Amino acid sequence: MSLFPAYGGGQAPAAGSAKEMAKTDEEPPATSANWKNNESYIQKHIEDVDIATEEAQPDSSASSEDSEEEADKRKQEDVPRAKEISRRKPLEFDVSDEFYVDKKGNSSYRNISTLTKPARPRFKTRMARLWDEEDRHLGFSRAHSKLTLKNSRYIRKQLPVETLSDEEVSRLREELTRSKVLVQREPEVLDHWLELHRLLNLNLDKANRLAVAEHQLHTLETALEHHPSNEQILRLYTDVANATYQASEVAARLEKMLKKNPFEYILWTNLIMVTQGNMARCNVPAVLQIYAYSMRRMQVGHTDEITRRFETTETDVIMLKLFHNCLLFLRQSGYINRMFSLIRLSMDLNFPGLSLDCLEACAENEKPLIEFEEMVLRSGMPMPEIWSRVEKLRQAYSYLPFPLLTCEAIDDFRFRDGLDSERCVFSDDVVPFAHALKSPDNRLHLLLVVVQLTKMPLIRSSCLADKLNPCIDEFGESEAIEMLFAVLTDRHSYALPFSHYAHFYAPMINLVKGLSVTPSFIPHFVGHEVYADTVSKLLLKCSEAFSGEETKRRVFLILWFRFQRLLIVLHKLMGKLTKSYLKDTRSRIRDQVSLPENRDIIRFYTELALCEFEAQDKNDNDGRNFSVFWKIISEKSSESSRISCTDMMHLYLVCAELLIQNGLKDRAIQVLISLCLETHATLDETPSNSKQLIVKSMKSGMKLVKAELEALDSQPAEMALEEYFLPNKLLILLRVLCLIDILHNPQNLEIRNFLNELQRNQLGPEAAKANERRRFLREQVMEMQMLQLQLCISLSDYDMYYGFTNRRLEELLERGLDEFPRNMVFLQHWASLKTILWYKQRGCLIRAKAGIASLAHLVIAAYSRFGSIEDSDAFSSDALQVAARNRLLSLFETFLPTNLNRSEIEEQQYRVLRRNSIFWRLYMTCLSEANAAFHRCKDVLLMAIDECPWDKALLMTGGMILPNEQSFLHDLMTEKHMRIFAVPEELEILRDQ
Repeated sequence: MSLFPAYGGGQAPAAGSAKEMAKTDEEPPATSANWKNNESYIQKHIEDVDIATEEAQPDSSASSEDSEEEADKRKQEDVPRAKEISRRKPLEFDVSDEFYVDKKGNSSYRNISTLTKPARPRFKTRMARLWDEEDRHLGFSRAHSKLTLKNSRYIRKQLPVETLSDEEVSRLREELTRSKVLVQREPEVLDHWLELHRLLNLNLDKANRLAVAEHQLHTLETALEHHPSNEQILRLYTDVANATYQASEVAARLEKMLKKNPFEYILWTNLIMVTQGNMARCNVPAVLQIYAYSMRRMQVGHTDEITRRFETTETDVIMLKLFHNCLLFLRQSGYINRMFSLIRLSMDLNFPGLSLDCLEACAENEKPLIEFEEMVLRSGMPMPEIWSRVEKLRQAYSYLPFPLLTCEAIDDFRFRDGLDSERCVFSDDVVPFAHALKSPDNRLHLLLVVVQLTKMPLIRSSCLADKLNPCIDEFGESEAIEMLFAVLTDRHSYALPFSHYAHFYAPMINLVKGLSVTPSFIPHFVGHEVYADTVSKLLLKCSEAFSGEETKRRVFLILWFRFQRLLIVLHKLMGKLTKSYLKDTRSRIRDQVSLPENRDIIRFYTELALCEFEAQDKNDNDGRNFSVFWKIISEKSSESSRISCTDMMHLYLVCAELLIQNGLKDRAIQVLISLCLETHATLDETPSNSKQLIVKSMKSGMKLVKAELEALDSQPAEMALEEYFLPNKLLILLRVLCLIDILHNPQNLEIRNFLNELQRNQLGPEAAKANERRRFLREQVMEMQMLQLQLCISLSDYDMYYGFTNRRLEELLERGLDEFPRNMVFLQHWASLKTILWYKQRGCLIRAKAGIASLAHLVIAAYSRFGSIEDSDAFSSDALQVAARNRLLSLFETFLPTNLNRSEIEEQQYRVLRRNSIFWRLYMTCLSEANAAFHRCKDVLLMAIDECPWDKALLMTGGMILPNEQSFLHDLMTEKHMRIFAVPEELEILRDQ
């Protein structure tokens, strides 16, 4: 019979038992009309049937029935069962949909057929939830051991650190006990305290880290009682405190220490950075309040009994450092109006009677702003891009504060339908940060700091950088990328052609274009001429402030000439040098030279000739710049036959180097011989440089050099700031001897041996360590030796001269960067080398403790290397750009704390780089160009904000790279009280109008 009687179809039932036959006779056929009354449809209640009490009925046919049932079961078991058909999951989409989600996994995607076996990562197919001993030997031990115990190339996992043996622990404990005894016996020895701090940091007793840190802090506080102003102990104390306690607790501890000694610059910087460098505590008013308190304390000076023991400390030096940091903070947070107001008030206090109208806003200069804003508003760009561009435009034009507003002035500035209240800077806003210096000798330092903070690149020497900005560990260096132009402002030699560094200047210009912030004098910015005019006028005002001190007045005029020359070079490199601009620049320079107070100064005519030289084109006649030299030489030779003025010697040297660059070697030797003999050159005669005359001149030059070296012992060890910008007679004579030696007899080793002997004895490392003057001379002599090697390679065959090869140049540069890491000449030439491997070039720049300057030169070096290949192969430009970006990304990630293999030097570099927004902006830009994931860029942005929460340029760069986060970044600017020139709501109204 059918399994379901209702669908039997009238077929005869199968043979079965007698009971079944009896029942089927009584049932009607399934095909009858009464099939609906079939009992199989009737629901039977379970409780009606008592299965438990049912008893089996005995029957005579029981045995036969059992045998038949067993046979039926065997037949059913022999029949193969049909496989269950796997039903496809219905697709969850409509015909109108353009796509659907494929929820069924494709097994073909689990195999990688394009990679060879060693390149495939090992995946664990078993996911055990419990770490059982039984599961360790189930066929996965080999793969499991390789994944967990080895440092795989795919999985960054540190190997377990080997624990110290019992013998080593006991030995270290004995050393710790010995150090504690030595500290009590000889507390005046600094090394004992440092060794004790190192041993305590090992935590030999496995104590709580808080207890260890408190023990270290107590030990360092005791050490400070015996060594009150030691920088090493102070840095260790601040490092341990920052790593142990919260920011508020660290601030309380530092304030307690400052009450005992209020003249510690390191403590003040750490107290400021506890607020300025902390994301939760940082806002502009809170940071400025600490600056005001610290500078007020320096102005009060030694007034109570506690501070009388620090009377030897010069408070002006600390005041100038705090003043520099305060101006830098105002510039980075966007308060450029307040920065210039503070500069003006400080100059008024220290130079009474000096007019500073150049630091006031001029309505005439800002009128083009409204036209550019309307162009941006009508462009149809997205609102985030409009806000970014308008913000940069207003920042480029509206950086100066309003003057004292009269009714007429208010009408002049209402061309934008209202006044910006933030530009109305009152005296109460800047008075707490401006104080008169106690010593008039420090006023030159003050003005150099002011000029430096206007982004004027004036520091080329490492010694000058150490004097003006000695501490860069906490604040980092300036975020002004324009500092790279120091090698263009003050070229170390004109004997080498400008094209010698052409492959270096191109990536440097591109880097500066991407990282410079308005206001700036870079020609690619809109409104750059307004800011360049402000800097030029400020330099002239600084020279006017020292009208009674001639040497200091000359310093700022020399800087003014260099700035004009720099603008010419930048316009030339960017292809924006026009005849009208060149004509205006020449007229400005000639008008300045023709003033009565400047007419008789030879140095200014040298600067005039250099400006003419930089402005000339390749096809121009060289007579214009040399005519200035010949005219001055002829006039001075008619007055006296002897060369006695240092400025005149400098003119002769520059003239000779320009002659060498233009290939006039005989004429250059004639000028150099005249300089050694201290007699004026005869210009009408044909140069006859006999061997006897050259030998005689070199002997005379050596005699003059030895006289200057003897006089060096009587000069003070500390150099005045103006001496860094004025010509030095000893350095001029040494360079003249080097040039004569190279041009006449390159095989002669006398001058080279003399320089090497000089670097070992009079200007040796030990002598230069305690003597600032000798250290500066040692740095300049190294530059001369580098120039010797460069000229030998460029003026001759590669291996012509004895002992001068590229290898010697590399060794000299490595030694120079080790001793003078912030020397821009050494950094430039090392970054431009292409004959060394990348890992060596990279490692030397990382080891150089130059902060952001070394990183910037690393980026330039990477692009310079790939740029030279790109010029020769245009088809692979995209691949080369990708390779350069990957190299830079690897470089940035080397310094991050997430790098498990980071060296100690890289960790020290990160301490400086993390506080500089250039590092993070470069990193985010590279990620954006490499099409990295948005979440990765966002993680880097959050990390950057955590390190530099006060930097406005960083937030604006983050908004350009991550437009979706711009509203969040704008709210963050408002929360931190940063200066915002354009409000998005205002721009929406202006765009609708």
